[in-house]
Amino acid sequence: MALFRVQALYDFVGESNSAELSITAGETLSVTRVDIGEGWWEGTNSQGQSGLFPQAYVSKLEDSAPPSIPPPALPPQASDWTPGGSQQDDDWDDEWDNDDTYSEIANNAQRESHYSNEPNQNQYNYGSGQVDNISESTLKDVPPHTRVKIFRENENVFRWELIAEPYTVQVTSPKKASKMGGLKSFIAYQLTPSFTGIEVSRRYKHFDWLHNRLSDKFNILAMPPLPDKQISGRYEEHFIEHRRVQLQEFVNYVCRHPVLSACEVWQHFLTCTNEKQWKEGKRRAEKDQLVGANFCLCVEAPDKDLLASTIESKIDNSISYINQMDQSVKGLMQTAADQQKKCENLYKREHTKVGESFFSLGVAFENREGGLFSDLATDMKKIGTTYIEIAKLYEDQGKIDWQPLTDKLYLYRGVTSSYPDIFSMQKHAEQKKKECERNSQMSHGQITEVRKRTDALTYSVFAELDHFQSEMNTEFKSAMKSFLQEQVNFYKNIVSRLEDTLKRFE
Repeated sequence: MALFRVQALYDFVGESNSAELSITAGETLSVTRVDIGEGWWEGTNSQGQSGLFPQAYVSKLEDSAPPSIPPPALPPQASDWTPGGSQQDDDWDDEWDNDDTYSEIANNAQRESHYSNEPNQNQYNYGSGQVDNISESTLKDVPPHTRVKIFRENENVFRWELIAEPYTVQVTSPKKASKMGGLKSFIAYQLTPSFTGIEVSRRYKHFDWLHNRLSDKFNILAMPPLPDKQISGRYEEHFIEHRRVQLQEFVNYVCRHPVLSACEVWQHFLTCTNEKQWKEGKRRAEKDQLVGANFCLCVEAPDKDLLASTIESKIDNSISYINQMDQSVKGLMQTAADQQKKCENLYKREHTKVGESFFSLGVAFENREGGLFSDLATDMKKIGTTYIEIAKLYEDQGKIDWQPLTDKLYLYRGVTSSYPDIFSMQKHAEQKKKECERNSQMSHGQITEVRKRTDALTYSVFAELDHFQSEMNTEFKSAMKSFLQEQVNFYKNIVSRLEDTLKRFE
């Protein structure tokens, strides 16, 4: 029984295979329940379809009005899953409940567009010798565990301090879970660090939050990307496994990075299983003052001023190298993706066509009057079935060799795309340093401090470039070896099948 009628103010896309009802701005709905809780109502549309929709997305007909502002955040959900795996409520889920839906993607795009038009205050203030929102006592007493060292091996090589105790983290066993009594579903991935052996569960939204925290704190580091968000098909087996593989690539990169692998928020993400401690660590990370340009206060760089000529030459060469690498990675990634599609469609279709043609000829021989060519008919049909089998090999092969290569290239495409902003920040800081050196009103001590901070940033960029090059050398050697080995196995399999068929004619 309808309680009252409402008009939708905004579009809402309900999740498939859930109790949510998609609504369109302007349509009229009949509300049947308002006691769902957590900001949700139940109702029926004009087609007789019923389901849940956000209360804030509709208005009673007597006071409805066309929307003039973006839709409000979706209502919080009562969660039955926590980061540690216990079945308790956690405002972590409440704050980011609409994982991967269209509205979240749209809201993220709106935020990115907004912030991209604002000046980077961290860049400006760091270059001018100032630091935002951080007390003098904090400047003088940066916690020891947050300090990061850079070593100068020679005139042109600068490196982060190596990881003292390397470790790995396995991303496994993606599991579908639900909340709100089964009305909302999600996928949780299990992470197991080698240094604890204790499994923790994390959703994609938790990875997304972590990525944002790492990107904000370490904006002078080239950050590996997360898998793209997806609106539909999130519960399909192939998609879930592919996302797991991409998350594993992200995790592997962070584990191998000398700075990221040791930072507090990452360690908290990997190890925390206690609900209260989880919330405390999350809030602590969000209130961290040593972020952006302020992170350079944690950097212990070599105590030697960098020559302007050395800086400009090395940065210009690095910009040229990164630009070329970025274009090459994108080009190969596009080719790999194209080859995978052709394996699954074009190559499969063409070889199937060849096989069917041979098989058809074998049938013709088989039907010849008198049956004089029965052996040849059988052998001819065997050629057909061999090519049809090869078509099946092509269909599966793209997932074995081209897709892993695409995933590796996707990771490094994201890393290389971070560098333009990093180079821009470094050049901006150097420009501000020069302005300060020409400023007669600044004392010698102030100018020395500006030089020290700017050099710390530049040393950090050089150390990050060194790590990037080292990683690419190691990872691409491994990736190419795996790719070529799978190619060899693939073509050997084809040759073996053709040779077996050939023997029938000897």
